[in-house]
Amino acid sequence: MGGGPSGLMTAWQLRHTNFLLLEKEPRLGGNAISEQWRGVWYSTGAAYQEAYKPIVDLCGEIGLSIRPIRSVDAAIINDTVVPDFWGEGLWKSPYPDRVKKSFDKFRKDMQALDAEKHAEKLDNMTFSELLKPYVPELKLWFDNFGPNNWGADTENTSALIGATSMDWGGGLDQQRFTWSGGLGRISLALEQAIEKAAPDRLRKGATVVQVDQGNVTFFHQGELHAVSAKAVVIACPKFIAKKIVRGLDRDHAEAMAQLRYQPYLVVNICSREVIYNGSYDTNVPAPSPIVDFNVADWVENRDNPNMMRPSVLTCYVPRPEAERVKILDDAYCTRLGETAVELIGRWFPGAHDKIEEVHIYRRGHPMCMSIPGATTRIAPKLRKPLGKLFFAHSDTEGAITEYTTANKAAMRVSREVMAALRS
Repeated sequence: MGGGPSGLMTAWQLRHTNFLLLEKEPRLGGNAISEQWRGVWYSTGAAYQEAYKPIVDLCGEIGLSIRPIRSVDAAIINDTVVPDFWGEGLWKSPYPDRVKKSFDKFRKDMQALDAEKHAEKLDNMTFSELLKPYVPELKLWFDNFGPNNWGADTENTSALIGATSMDWGGGLDQQRFTWSGGLGRISLALEQAIEKAAPDRLRKGATVVQVDQGNVTFFHQGELHAVSAKAVVIACPKFIAKKIVRGLDRDHAEAMAQLRYQPYLVVNICSREVIYNGSYDTNVPAPSPIVDFNVADWVENRDNPNMMRPSVLTCYVPRPEAERVKILDDAYCTRLGETAVELIGRWFPGAHDKIEEVHIYRRGHPMCMSIPGATTRIAPKLRKPLGKLFFAHSDTEGAITEYTTANKAAMRVSREVMAALRS
Protein backbone atom coordinates (compact mmCIF):
# COMPACT_ATOMS: atom_id res chain seq x y z
CA MET A 1 0.00 0.00 0.00
CA GLY A 2 1.75 3.14 -1.27
CA GLY A 3 3.66 3.76 -4.49
CA GLY A 4 6.27 6.25 -3.34
CA PRO A 5 10.00 5.37 -3.27
CA SER A 6 9.66 2.83 -0.44
CA GLY A 7 6.66 1.10 -2.02
CA LEU A 8 8.32 0.97 -5.43
CA MET A 9 11.56 -0.44 -4.04
CA THR A 10 9.62 -3.01 -2.00
CA ALA A 11 7.73 -4.05 -5.13
CA TRP A 12 11.03 -4.42 -6.96
CA GLN A 13 12.44 -6.63 -4.22
CA LEU A 14 9.24 -8.73 -4.21
CA ARG A 15 8.80 -8.75 -8.01
CA HIS A 16 8.97 -12.54 -8.18
CA THR A 17 6.06 -12.94 -5.75
CA ASN A 18 2.33 -12.57 -6.39
CA PHE A 19 2.16 -8.95 -5.25
CA LEU A 20 -0.19 -6.04 -5.91
CA LEU A 21 0.83 -2.38 -5.39
CA LEU A 22 -1.92 0.15 -4.65
CA GLU A 23 -1.29 3.89 -5.05
CA LYS A 24 -4.03 6.51 -4.61
CA GLU A 25 -2.39 9.09 -6.91
CA PRO A 26 -2.47 8.91 -10.73
CA ARG A 27 1.36 8.75 -10.77
CA LEU A 28 3.90 6.70 -8.86
CA GLY A 29 6.86 8.22 -7.03
CA GLY A 30 5.39 10.04 -4.03
CA ASN A 31 7.65 13.00 -3.29
CA ALA A 32 10.08 11.94 -6.05
CA ILE A 33 8.41 12.89 -9.32
CA SER A 34 10.00 14.61 -12.33
CA GLU A 35 8.41 16.82 -14.98
CA GLN A 36 9.62 18.43 -18.23
CA TRP A 37 9.46 21.93 -19.68
CA ARG A 38 10.76 22.50 -23.22
CA GLY A 39 12.85 19.37 -22.97
CA VAL A 40 14.35 20.28 -19.59
CA TRP A 41 13.67 17.76 -16.83
CA TYR A 42 13.03 19.29 -13.41
CA SER A 43 12.13 18.00 -9.97
CA THR A 44 8.89 18.56 -8.10
CA GLY A 45 10.39 17.23 -4.85
CA ALA A 46 13.36 15.00 -4.03
CA ALA A 47 16.50 16.40 -5.65
CA TYR A 48 19.61 14.27 -5.17
CA GLN A 49 21.05 11.17 -3.52
CA GLU A 50 23.99 10.96 -1.15
CA ALA A 51 26.56 8.22 -1.75
CA TYR A 52 24.82 5.02 -0.62
CA LYS A 53 25.82 1.70 -2.17
CA PRO A 54 22.42 -0.05 -2.09
CA ILE A 55 20.91 2.80 -4.16
CA VAL A 56 23.87 2.71 -6.56
CA ASP A 57 23.41 -1.06 -6.90
CA LEU A 58 19.66 -0.65 -7.45
CA CYS A 59 20.28 1.83 -10.25
CA GLY A 60 22.58 -0.70 -11.86
CA GLU A 61 19.90 -3.40 -11.62
CA ILE A 62 17.29 -1.27 -13.39
CA GLY A 63 19.71 0.09 -15.99
CA LEU A 64 19.88 3.69 -14.76
CA SER A 65 23.35 5.25 -15.02
CA ILE A 66 24.08 7.61 -12.13
CA ARG A 67 25.22 11.17 -12.79
CA PRO A 68 27.73 12.58 -10.25
CA ILE A 69 27.00 16.16 -9.19
CA ARG A 70 30.60 17.27 -8.52
CA SER A 71 29.68 20.61 -6.97
CA VAL A 72 29.92 22.06 -3.47
CA ASP A 73 26.84 24.11 -2.65
CA ALA A 74 26.83 27.86 -2.97
CA ALA A 75 24.92 30.18 -0.63
CA ILE A 76 23.13 33.51 -0.76
CA ILE A 77 24.47 35.66 2.11
CA ASN A 78 23.12 39.20 2.40
CA ASP A 79 21.88 38.98 -1.21
CA THR A 80 25.36 37.98 -2.39
CA VAL A 81 26.10 34.68 -4.16
CA VAL A 82 28.90 32.86 -2.31
CA PRO A 83 30.29 29.86 -4.23
CA ASP A 84 31.69 26.83 -2.39
CA PHE A 85 30.19 28.03 0.89
CA TRP A 86 31.40 25.26 3.22
CA GLY A 87 34.81 25.33 1.53
CA GLU A 88 36.78 28.47 0.80
CA GLY A 89 33.59 30.43 0.21
CA LEU A 90 32.86 30.80 3.91
CA TRP A 91 35.96 32.93 4.35
CA LYS A 92 35.07 35.10 1.34
CA SER A 93 31.45 35.62 2.39
CA PRO A 94 30.11 38.98 3.62
CA TYR A 95 29.71 37.59 7.13
CA PRO A 96 31.81 39.33 9.85
CA ASP A 97 34.96 37.46 10.90
CA ARG A 98 33.46 36.37 14.23
CA VAL A 99 30.57 34.72 12.37
CA LYS A 100 32.88 32.94 9.93
CA LYS A 101 34.97 31.62 12.82
CA SER A 102 31.87 30.38 14.63
CA PHE A 103 30.62 28.55 11.51
CA ASP A 104 34.04 26.95 11.13
CA LYS A 105 34.19 25.98 14.81
CA PHE A 106 30.76 24.37 14.59
CA ARG A 107 31.81 22.32 11.58
CA LYS A 108 34.98 21.11 13.29
CA ASP A 109 33.15 20.41 16.57
CA MET A 110 30.48 18.32 14.85
CA GLN A 111 32.99 16.38 12.79
CA ALA A 112 34.90 15.57 15.99
CA LEU A 113 31.73 14.52 17.84
CA ASP A 114 31.10 10.77 18.25
CA ALA A 115 27.43 10.98 17.30
CA GLU A 116 26.95 7.21 17.29
CA LYS A 117 28.19 6.91 20.86
CA HIS A 118 25.93 9.75 22.04
CA ALA A 119 23.02 9.00 19.69
CA GLU A 120 20.34 8.54 22.33
CA LYS A 121 21.27 11.70 24.23
CA LEU A 122 21.51 13.78 21.06
CA ASP A 123 18.27 12.42 19.62
CA ASN A 124 16.36 13.46 22.71
CA MET A 125 17.45 17.10 22.69
CA THR A 126 16.71 19.84 20.18
CA PHE A 127 19.24 21.04 17.65
CA SER A 128 18.70 24.59 18.91
CA GLU A 129 20.13 23.51 22.30
CA LEU A 130 23.24 22.23 20.57
CA LEU A 131 23.64 25.54 18.71
CA LYS A 132 23.55 27.80 21.79
CA PRO A 133 27.37 28.24 22.02
CA TYR A 134 27.52 29.52 18.44
CA VAL A 135 26.51 32.76 16.72
CA PRO A 136 22.81 33.46 15.94
CA GLU A 137 23.61 33.46 12.22
CA LEU A 138 24.32 29.73 12.44
CA LYS A 139 20.85 29.10 13.85
CA LEU A 140 19.35 31.16 11.01
CA TRP A 141 21.31 29.03 8.54
CA PHE A 142 19.89 25.79 9.94
CA ASP A 143 16.40 27.24 10.44
CA ASN A 144 16.21 27.09 6.62
CA PHE A 145 18.60 24.23 5.87
CA GLY A 146 16.61 21.97 8.22
CA PRO A 147 13.15 22.47 6.67
CA ASN A 148 14.72 21.89 3.27
CA ASN A 149 16.47 18.65 4.18
CA TRP A 150 14.64 17.08 7.11
CA GLY A 151 11.42 19.05 7.47
CA ALA A 152 12.05 21.05 10.65
CA ASP A 153 13.71 24.19 11.97
CA THR A 154 16.25 23.99 14.80
CA GLU A 155 13.62 24.20 17.56
CA ASN A 156 11.91 21.09 16.19
CA THR A 157 14.93 19.10 14.99
CA SER A 158 16.71 16.29 16.79
CA ALA A 159 20.25 17.35 17.70
CA LEU A 160 21.42 14.00 16.34
CA ILE A 161 20.22 14.96 12.86
CA GLY A 162 21.68 18.45 13.01
CA ALA A 163 25.06 17.28 14.27
CA THR A 164 25.49 14.56 11.66
CA SER A 165 24.46 16.91 8.82
CA MET A 166 28.06 18.11 8.78
CA ASP A 167 29.01 14.71 7.36
CA TRP A 168 27.10 15.41 4.16
CA GLY A 169 25.36 18.80 4.10
CA GLY A 170 26.20 21.57 1.69
CA GLY A 171 27.67 19.30 -0.94
CA LEU A 172 30.49 18.07 1.31
CA ASP A 173 29.79 14.54 0.06
CA GLN A 174 31.50 14.60 -3.33
CA GLN A 175 30.03 11.20 -4.24
CA ARG A 176 26.42 12.40 -4.30
CA PHE A 177 24.54 12.07 -7.57
CA THR A 178 21.30 12.87 -9.34
CA TRP A 179 19.75 13.21 -12.79
CA SER A 180 18.21 16.10 -14.65
CA GLY A 181 14.85 16.27 -12.93
CA GLY A 182 16.06 14.87 -9.62
CA LEU A 183 15.14 11.56 -8.03
CA GLY A 184 11.86 11.28 -9.88
CA ARG A 185 13.99 9.69 -12.58
CA ILE A 186 14.59 6.69 -10.28
CA SER A 187 10.84 6.44 -9.72
CA LEU A 188 10.22 6.37 -13.48
CA ALA A 189 12.93 3.78 -14.09
CA LEU A 190 11.67 1.62 -11.23
CA GLU A 191 8.11 1.74 -12.54
CA GLN A 192 9.28 0.65 -15.98
CA ALA A 193 11.46 -2.14 -14.57
CA ILE A 194 8.65 -3.46 -12.35
CA GLU A 195 6.14 -3.39 -15.22
CA LYS A 196 8.57 -5.41 -17.32
CA ALA A 197 9.32 -7.95 -14.58
CA ALA A 198 5.77 -8.20 -13.20
CA PRO A 199 3.19 -6.84 -15.68
CA ASP A 200 -0.14 -5.44 -14.45
CA ARG A 201 0.73 -5.45 -10.75
CA LEU A 202 0.78 -1.67 -10.29
CA ARG A 203 -2.58 0.02 -9.60
CA LYS A 204 -2.59 3.81 -9.83
CA GLY A 205 -5.61 5.78 -8.65
CA ALA A 206 -6.36 3.00 -6.16
CA THR A 207 -7.38 4.51 -2.81
CA VAL A 208 -7.19 2.14 0.14
CA VAL A 209 -9.97 2.81 2.64
CA GLN A 210 -9.42 -0.02 5.12
CA VAL A 211 -6.80 -2.59 6.07
CA ASP A 212 -7.82 -5.35 8.46
CA GLN A 213 -4.79 -7.61 8.72
CA GLY A 214 -4.72 -9.49 5.38
CA ASN A 215 -7.94 -7.96 4.07
CA VAL A 216 -7.64 -4.74 2.07
CA THR A 217 -10.51 -2.64 0.72
CA PHE A 218 -9.88 0.02 -1.93
CA PHE A 219 -11.57 2.21 -4.55
CA HIS A 220 -10.35 1.94 -8.14
CA GLN A 221 -11.98 3.35 -11.27
CA GLY A 222 -15.16 4.22 -9.37
CA GLU A 223 -15.67 0.78 -7.86
CA LEU A 224 -15.01 -0.74 -4.46
CA HIS A 225 -12.68 -3.75 -4.43
CA ALA A 226 -11.53 -6.17 -1.76
CA VAL A 227 -8.44 -8.36 -1.81
CA SER A 228 -6.93 -10.82 0.67
CA ALA A 229 -3.20 -11.35 1.15
CA LYS A 230 -0.77 -13.36 3.22
CA ALA A 231 1.17 -10.17 3.92
CA VAL A 232 0.38 -6.46 3.64
CA VAL A 233 3.12 -3.83 3.39
CA ILE A 234 2.05 -0.44 4.74
CA ALA A 235 4.32 1.79 2.65
CA CYS A 236 2.28 4.98 2.97
CA PRO A 237 2.90 7.85 5.40
CA LYS A 238 1.70 6.98 8.88
CA PHE A 239 -0.67 9.92 9.16
CA ILE A 240 -2.68 7.99 6.55
CA ALA A 241 -2.01 4.52 7.96
CA LYS A 242 -3.33 5.42 11.41
CA LYS A 243 -6.71 6.28 9.87
CA ILE A 244 -7.23 3.19 7.73
CA VAL A 245 -5.48 0.31 9.51
CA ARG A 246 -7.80 -1.44 11.93
CA GLY A 247 -6.59 -3.10 15.12
CA LEU A 248 -3.40 -1.11 15.72
CA ASP A 249 -1.81 -1.97 19.04
CA ARG A 250 -0.89 0.71 21.56
CA ASP A 251 2.78 0.98 20.52
CA HIS A 252 2.00 1.53 16.85
CA ALA A 253 -0.89 3.91 17.52
CA GLU A 254 1.09 6.06 19.94
CA ALA A 255 4.16 6.15 17.70
CA MET A 256 2.12 7.14 14.65
CA ALA A 257 0.41 9.89 16.65
CA GLN A 258 3.79 11.41 17.54
CA LEU A 259 4.98 11.85 13.94
CA ARG A 260 4.74 15.29 12.37
CA TYR A 261 4.82 16.25 8.70
CA GLN A 262 5.84 19.51 7.04
CA PRO A 263 3.88 21.10 4.16
CA TYR A 264 5.93 22.10 1.15
CA LEU A 265 5.84 24.13 -2.04
CA VAL A 266 8.29 23.61 -4.89
CA VAL A 267 8.46 26.55 -7.31
CA ASN A 268 10.06 25.79 -10.67
CA ILE A 269 11.09 28.98 -12.47
CA CYS A 270 11.29 28.31 -16.20
CA SER A 271 13.34 30.68 -18.34
CA ARG A 272 14.13 30.89 -22.06
CA GLU A 273 17.76 31.71 -21.17
CA VAL A 274 20.01 30.50 -18.38
CA ILE A 275 19.66 32.65 -15.25
CA TYR A 276 22.33 30.90 -13.16
CA ASN A 277 24.63 27.94 -13.72
CA GLY A 278 27.32 28.51 -11.10
CA SER A 279 26.61 25.54 -8.81
CA TYR A 280 24.16 22.67 -8.56
CA ASP A 281 22.63 23.71 -5.25
CA THR A 282 22.44 27.07 -3.46
CA ASN A 283 21.35 27.42 0.18
CA VAL A 284 19.71 30.53 1.64
CA PRO A 285 19.49 31.16 5.42
CA ALA A 286 16.37 32.37 7.24
CA PRO A 287 14.27 34.42 6.98
CA SER A 288 14.19 33.86 3.20
CA PRO A 289 11.07 31.91 2.09
CA ILE A 290 13.27 30.24 -0.56
CA VAL A 291 15.49 27.98 1.52
CA ASP A 292 17.37 26.47 -1.41
CA PHE A 293 17.35 26.31 -5.20
CA ASN A 294 19.07 24.03 -7.68
CA VAL A 295 19.84 24.02 -11.38
CA ALA A 296 17.49 21.38 -12.75
CA ASP A 297 19.74 20.08 -15.53
CA TRP A 298 23.11 20.68 -13.82
CA VAL A 299 24.49 17.17 -14.36
CA GLU A 300 23.95 17.51 -18.10
CA ASN A 301 24.80 21.17 -18.67
CA ARG A 302 27.21 22.30 -15.93
CA ASP A 303 29.96 22.80 -18.53
CA ASN A 304 27.72 24.03 -21.34
CA PRO A 305 28.84 27.56 -22.37
CA ASN A 306 25.59 28.21 -24.25
CA MET A 307 23.49 30.51 -22.06
CA MET A 308 20.79 30.98 -24.73
CA ARG A 309 18.90 27.79 -23.95
CA PRO A 310 15.82 26.89 -21.87
CA SER A 311 16.59 26.41 -18.19
CA VAL A 312 14.78 25.73 -14.91
CA LEU A 313 15.64 26.77 -11.36
CA THR A 314 13.92 24.54 -8.80
CA CYS A 315 13.18 26.62 -5.69
CA TYR A 316 12.23 24.93 -2.42
CA VAL A 317 9.70 26.78 -0.25
CA PRO A 318 8.76 24.70 2.83
CA ARG A 319 6.00 26.12 5.01
CA PRO A 320 5.21 25.98 8.74
CA GLU A 321 2.79 23.30 9.92
CA ALA A 322 0.33 26.03 10.91
CA GLU A 323 0.07 27.07 7.25
CA ARG A 324 -0.71 23.59 5.91
CA VAL A 325 -4.32 24.41 5.07
CA LYS A 326 -3.25 27.58 3.26
CA ILE A 327 -1.54 25.65 0.49
CA LEU A 328 -5.03 24.68 -0.72
CA ASP A 329 -5.52 28.38 -1.51
CA ASP A 330 -4.39 29.18 -5.06
CA ALA A 331 -3.87 32.87 -4.21
CA TYR A 332 -1.58 31.99 -1.29
CA CYS A 333 0.54 29.72 -3.49
CA THR A 334 0.63 32.29 -6.29
CA ARG A 335 1.90 34.97 -3.88
CA LEU A 336 4.72 32.67 -2.77
CA GLY A 337 5.54 31.96 -6.41
CA GLU A 338 5.69 35.70 -7.08
CA THR A 339 7.94 36.14 -4.04
CA ALA A 340 10.27 33.44 -5.37
CA VAL A 341 10.48 35.25 -8.72
CA GLU A 342 11.20 38.56 -6.97
CA LEU A 343 14.03 37.01 -4.95
CA ILE A 344 15.62 35.36 -7.99
CA GLY A 345 15.43 38.74 -9.72
CA ARG A 346 17.14 40.43 -6.77
CA TRP A 347 19.95 37.88 -6.62
CA PHE A 348 20.39 37.70 -10.39
CA PRO A 349 19.67 41.08 -12.01
CA GLY A 350 18.02 40.74 -15.41
CA ALA A 351 16.37 37.41 -14.52
CA HIS A 352 12.83 38.84 -14.81
CA ASP A 353 13.23 39.40 -18.54
CA LYS A 354 14.19 35.76 -19.09
CA ILE A 355 11.38 34.07 -17.13
CA GLU A 356 8.50 32.62 -19.15
CA GLU A 357 6.61 30.30 -16.79
CA VAL A 358 6.42 29.41 -13.11
CA HIS A 359 5.24 25.92 -12.10
CA ILE A 360 4.19 25.51 -8.46
CA TYR A 361 3.79 22.09 -6.83
CA ARG A 362 2.17 21.81 -3.43
CA ARG A 363 2.12 18.94 -0.98
CA GLY A 364 0.52 18.88 2.45
CA HIS A 365 2.57 16.18 4.16
CA PRO A 366 5.63 15.33 2.01
CA MET A 367 8.33 15.31 4.69
CA CYS A 368 8.25 13.51 8.00
CA MET A 369 9.95 15.91 10.40
CA SER A 370 13.16 14.74 12.11
CA ILE A 371 11.87 15.68 15.55
CA PRO A 372 13.65 14.80 18.82
CA GLY A 373 13.19 11.13 19.61
CA ALA A 374 12.16 10.11 16.09
CA THR A 375 15.22 7.91 15.50
CA THR A 376 15.76 6.24 18.87
CA ARG A 377 12.26 6.21 20.45
CA ILE A 378 9.54 6.45 17.80
CA ALA A 379 10.85 4.63 14.71
CA PRO A 380 11.71 1.34 16.49
CA LYS A 381 8.05 1.01 17.53
CA LEU A 382 6.79 1.79 14.03
CA ARG A 383 8.99 -0.87 12.43
CA LYS A 384 7.59 -3.81 14.39
CA PRO A 385 5.47 -6.20 12.29
CA LEU A 386 1.89 -6.62 13.50
CA GLY A 387 0.40 -9.94 12.45
CA LYS A 388 0.22 -9.85 8.66
CA LEU A 389 1.13 -6.15 8.58
CA PHE A 390 4.65 -4.97 7.75
CA PHE A 391 5.60 -1.30 7.94
CA ALA A 392 7.73 0.44 5.32
CA HIS A 393 8.08 4.11 4.16
CA SER A 394 10.94 6.42 5.13
CA ASP A 395 9.02 7.60 8.20
CA THR A 396 9.61 4.20 9.87
CA GLU A 397 13.38 4.63 9.90
CA GLY A 398 13.84 7.83 11.89
CA ALA A 399 16.73 9.95 10.59
CA ILE A 400 15.71 11.87 7.43
CA THR A 401 12.89 11.43 4.91
CA GLU A 402 14.89 10.56 1.79
CA TYR A 403 15.54 7.81 -0.75
CA THR A 404 18.16 6.24 1.52
CA THR A 405 15.77 5.68 4.42
CA ALA A 406 13.04 4.63 1.97
CA ASN A 407 15.47 2.00 0.67
CA LYS A 408 16.34 0.83 4.18
CA ALA A 409 12.64 0.41 4.93
CA ALA A 410 12.05 -1.44 1.66
CA MET A 411 14.95 -3.85 2.18
CA ARG A 412 13.96 -4.55 5.77
CA VAL A 413 10.28 -5.11 5.06
CA SER A 414 11.04 -7.30 2.03
CA ARG A 415 13.10 -9.60 4.23
CA GLU A 416 10.30 -9.69 6.80
CA VAL A 417 7.68 -10.51 4.18
CA MET A 418 9.73 -13.27 2.59
CA ALA A 419 10.36 -14.83 6.02
CA ALA A 420 6.63 -14.70 6.74
CA LEU A 421 5.73 -16.27 3.39
CA ARG A 422 8.24 -19.10 3.91
CA SER A 423 6.83 -19.85 7.36
